[in-house]
Amino acid sequence: MRLDLPPAHALPRAALPFLLCTALAALGGWVFQRLGTPLPWLLGALFFAAAARLSGLPVRASRRLRNGGLMVLGCALGLFFTPHAAGRLAEQMPLVLGAGLATLAIGVALSPLLARTARVDRVTALFASIPGGVAEMSVLGESYGARPTTVAIVQLLRVVGVVVLVPSAFAALEIAGTMPSAAVAAPFQPAGFALLAGTAAALALLLTRLGVRNGWMLGGLASGLAFTASGMALTGVPGWITASAQILMGAQLGSQFERAALLGGGRLLGAAILQVAVLTGICCAVGAALAWCLGLDIASLVLANAPGGMAEMSLTAKALLLDVPMVVAFHLVRIALTAVLVQPCTAWMRRSGWL
Repeated sequence: MRLDLPPAHALPRAALPFLLCTALAALGGWVFQRLGTPLPWLLGALFFAAAARLSGLPVRASRRLRNGGLMVLGCALGLFFTPHAAGRLAEQMPLVLGAGLATLAIGVALSPLLARTARVDRVTALFASIPGGVAEMSVLGESYGARPTTVAIVQLLRVVGVVVLVPSAFAALEIAGTMPSAAVAAPFQPAGFALLAGTAAALALLLTRLGVRNGWMLGGLASGLAFTASGMALTGVPGWITASAQILMGAQLGSQFERAALLGGGRLLGAAILQVAVLTGICCAVGAALAWCLGLDIASLVLANAPGGMAEMSLTAKALLLDVPMVVAFHLVRIALTAVLVQPCTAWMRRSGWL
């Protein structure tokens, strides 16, 4: 049997868009790092990749590399879950659940605003307004009659908007924590890192086969958490490794900006920006109020309740020496609540005539 293999020159040519995107993302991270911006490697990579995409350059990000970056980041965050931190989070679980429900409720309550300002139907506005995953909300919304492209644009702008607004506001206000952690200063041990990463990869593959959202990051998180909570300090994760992970994450986010979709929806963009600003402001205010009432760290709880992505918000907490386990737990619970509640709540709202 004859196999038709691609010519030798085809593979390098096919790899050029990925190489160009990664190179521009790394350059962006370096530039932002030199400028001293918050989250320089992530935001620099994001902005340079998005600029290249919108300018028409043939750039594409590798989802597989992004998944690897998420797994490494999950490992690094899992190292913060000492036995003491895990026990403290167990005591705060009612707060975590309540805050997650409140964030989802705020997103639902703001969907009529998006429907009016963007002039879209209520179903589309609902799935665009709920702080969930870009792909997940688009696919799920389409099954209920929502416009998937509109949902994807608003969700993407929310993720990018929050990761720009919140760290920038913290930097402008000179907000930083003082949370000491062995995970920050632990030395890098190649053998320990290999064991940590190997365990994380196996867990991530299992979770993705089971259809779990964010399986790569959760696999890394579970691996780091399991070793650390059991008292095994395998290794630290050096800055150059987490910086590389951020570049891959930023490249993937930036490369999702489609020129035709963005340039053709001026009204939608304005409505989405307003929606992101209002949603972020209300969620952060709720987080600050909860922290003030309960005597907790305000900056950590604001970040934990911000409607951004788990990876980006947790990374911000790590960079600012805030309460990483709290931020991770809040966003992890919100992801789980979104996966469990969105479909039955949408069906109920449709039966009740709200949609």
